[in-house]
Amino acid sequence: MEINKGGRINISPPFNNKMKRLFLICSIIIAATSGWAQNSFERKTIHILPNSELALTGKTNITKFGCEFNTACLEETINIEYTRNDNIINFNDAVLLLRNECFDCGNKSINKDFNSLLKTEQFPEIKMELIKINLINKQNGEASVNITIAGKKKNHTVPITIVDFPAYFFTGKLKLDITDFNLEPPKRMLGLIVVKKEIQINFNLAFKE
Repeated sequence: MEINKGGRINISPPFNNKMKRLFLICSIIIAATSGWAQNSFERKTIHILPNSELALTGKTNITKFGCEFNTACLEETINIEYTRNDNIINFNDAVLLLRNECFDCGNKSINKDFNSLLKTEQFPEIKMELIKINLINKQNGEASVNITIAGKKKNHTVPITIVDFPAYFFTGKLKLDITDFNLEPPKRMLGLIVVKKEIQINFNLAFKE
């Protein structure tokens, strides 16, 4: 580098070459670390155990009702991806599909109303996607879950209890408002019985690696 008579700085070719090499090295480092960040998820296969429990409960203006899910309808194995940063576990593609027809509400008439409410012919399943878990301590946490009902997706945060022996158990109660999913609370007996808009999904999911 030198200064000419006009006061301008001339950059010599060797300096230009050094700068080019420096930029090239920086670009390689950035590209490499970007690749590491994208591939940081670990893969794992989990097996859902038959003693898992899941039910949907609600109320009418007269009484309570419950629809138990037949967990035999669940896939026995699920492949998930996750990454952990301190107490935060982020998940990728951790999806649980609940076929509407696998809920049993106690009799055929209520089952029919249940499937009509969820628009089962058009949307045959409820989709629950685990986004992340914030661990409060070893046995308690908060799960961020995307739930899709009748084609409408909403995000919810649900407190969970975790047990890791003799298998992993995740227990919680997910409270929902069916009107958030563009569903209208059904009525029966000329409107004398009306289902309230608040429902709850109770789950106790057991699995092992």
